Amino acid sequence: MRIVGWAATVAVLAALNPLAPPAKAEPTCGVNLNAPEIQAAIKSLPTLPQSYPWDTNPRSFDPSSNYNPCSTLSAVIISVEGATGSSPDLVLLFHNGTSAGIATTKAYSFTTLNAAKTTDDTVALDYKDGRDVCTACPGPITTVRYEWKGDHVAMLDPAPAW
Repeated sequence: MRIVGWAATVAVLAALNPLAPPAKAEPTCGVNLNAPEIQAAIKSLPTLPQSYPWDTNPRSFDPSSNYNPCSTLSAVIISVEGATGSSPDLVLLFHNGTSAGIATTKAYSFTTLNAAKTTDDTVALDYKDGRDVCTACPGPITTVRYEWKGDHVAMLDPAPAW
């Protein structure tokens, strides 16, 4: 009986100890391009056919990326190591901070997040057709929306034709 009482006392004290780690830490909400979930998603990707590895440095991610573990759907736009403005980009999608795959199997250059058309459960991406224009010049834009549909991401608009 004394052992049971002692064990109960220890359990109560451990629960009340302010130094004890929480049973389950809640994610910190907000954009965080340093999240380990992003690194894990990048490491799971195959390299491009030309054997260019994807850049894992958060400073190289497109600044419009909005990974947020508290968002229903968010995105990180990555490119290859040593990328230039016209290098291929790939968009990683995340549902509540967990990898939900990639937006398209094809890597497109000149991809950015369209913040004005992005909501908690929808990511809108602008794909610039850079085939016949200079890197810094404006070009035709195709906006494609991706929406979280309960258990998967659905592409709401057709992918760029190029």
